[in-house]
Amino acid sequence: MEHLLALLTTEKAKKLEFRACGPPMIVLECKRYPLQGPPITAEDVLRLFRSVATSRQMWNLRECGSVQFIYALPDRSAFLVQAKMEDEHIVFEVS
Repeated sequence: MEHLLALLTTEKAKKLEFRACGPPMIVLECKRYPLQGPPITAEDVLRLFRSVATSRQMWNLRECGSVQFIYALPDRSAFLVQAKMEDEHIVFEVS
């Protein structure tokens, strides 16, 4: 996930989007571009989300259906993470 967040900063992208059955998407200006690699699974999305979310944020997502929070890496910018549940699967974006 750190590599993807670094890409977001380096490319000066608006956001990264994560949804099962497709590749992660990077949004530059107003256009969405798929990142190289195979489509990600629901398990991949869950693993990526867990790498940035706390246990409490995971609980809030499951209980409320959506959550947003700030995630920061040491020596990096802060990122807004917004997630929601769609048909029992997590969909999230980082901006």
